[in-house]
Amino acid sequence: MKWFETWFNSKYYHILYQKRDYSEAALLIDNILKTFQPHKNTKFLDLGCGSGRHSIYLNQKGFHVDGFDLSKKSLEEARKKENNKLKFYQKDMRKFTINEKYDFVLNLFTSFGYFEDDNDNKNVFKNISTSLKTNGHLIIDFFNPDKIINQLERNEVKKINNITFNINKTYDENFIYKKISIIDKKNKYNFTEKVRLINKQKFINYANGLNMDLIFTFGNYNLSKYNNKSSDRLILVFKKNT
Repeated sequence: MKWFETWFNSKYYHILYQKRDYSEAALLIDNILKTFQPHKNTKFLDLGCGSGRHSIYLNQKGFHVDGFDLSKKSLEEARKKENNKLKFYQKDMRKFTINEKYDFVLNLFTSFGYFEDDNDNKNVFKNISTSLKTNGHLIIDFFNPDKIINQLERNEVKKINNITFNINKTYDENFIYKKISIIDKKNKYNFTEKVRLINKQKFINYANGLNMDLIFTFGNYNLSKYNNKSSDRLILVFKKNT
């Protein structure tokens, strides 16, 4: 199995990241809504939705939202909040097929670049293009690759619920790696997060030939201007043409 199939379904993933910042998610969504002012019937797809914090908040704002994720464990949590305008589905972003068309596809909090084969990332973009209505928008929220490399914290130890997480971060020309060694009583486990280093131009390349043009680049959740050296995030907005 691939790393993301085991790690995201592990109880230790959910323990390590149990304190996700919901105010941060709300800030991004509020600024997206302020910038694009979608009408009340706008339909969103949250691709790589995890446990659904962005989807749930969007739905609370009155919008119809579908969330797709591969992790059964994350979806179990997300589905506790389902209603007639909020649904969650187990789907692989590389190869899902749907009949629905969306006004917005969101891929947030670095939910991209997990795959060894870069063609898989291209296939994700193809699926997104197919899923968007004409004049629909794709919004990708990714880490800023330049800043994360320059300020990489190599080693970190966290103790949560009497479980010790030893985290070691490295990178090469293609990926950034987070090796996570876990000590839980007498048991030891090892996992690795592996995310491709993707810059702005690479994302543009993924969209080539798919009738999607980059229209905005932002550098944080306030949607301020992007600076490749200092911005915390790389947030790209593509618009689907005819």
